[in-house]
Amino acid sequence: MTPQNSAFKHLSAGRIILDKTTPTVTGINEGAETTLMCLHGQGTVTVEGKRYELSRFDGIYISRGLPFEVNTDDSLDIVEASCLTEKNHPVHYVNYEKEVKLSDSLTLHVGAEPYYRDIHKVIAENVEGSRILMGVTMSKAGNWTSWPPHEHAATREELYLFFDIPEPGFGTQFIYTDLKNPEFAMPVYQNDAVTIVEGYHPNVASPGYPINFCWALCSVEDDTWRTLAGVNVQPGFESMPTGLR
Repeated sequence: MTPQNSAFKHLSAGRIILDKTTPTVTGINEGAETTLMCLHGQGTVTVEGKRYELSRFDGIYISRGLPFEVNTDDSLDIVEASCLTEKNHPVHYVNYEKEVKLSDSLTLHVGAEPYYRDIHKVIAENVEGSRILMGVTMSKAGNWTSWPPHEHAATREELYLFFDIPEPGFGTQFIYTDLKNPEFAMPVYQNDAVTIVEGYHPNVASPGYPINFCWALCSVEDDTWRTLAGVNVQPGFESMPTGLR
């Protein structure tokens, strides 16, 4: 998904899926910073001759325009996001189990029934970068997430990639500026992706199933809105805290 084939103007995103048949891939995003985060499996990412081990929810920030190689001995599923930038920041590896999971500022327990979820910020304020944030949101069964409804069209674009929603479970994703005439209101299943460039965008899991998604959030300018905070809550829901910080 790129600005050439999607609604995005700034963000590009993709998925790297490797196995024993296709164990290696190389890549380079000219003029862009790149973030990689492991959804499933294990493997390595090599940048400038240094190897980084990736397991579930580990991430790596790759400096502007640097080539990289991804490899696995078994299977590996990685989400990739990139965006053009004029800034250079160092390569930074993030270990989910040792850094994110144990951090009160990177793992957020947000909301209450029926809109409780855990937010894990993998590549966020813990990593120097220009425009991209990346992490995962995981709900309880049947709960809402991205609640209260909020939007950030003037400052950030966002990708949702849904994962670990066992069949036949699904969620329902809403995107709207006016709820009476939503731009998007459809079921979403595991491996679906949704582009969010404007509008409020809550979603809800089906009873008995969670709604889990990887998110990549992209500031429309360098070093300006690289944060989860600063969203606009839908009028009428302001009394409900977003928990985003």
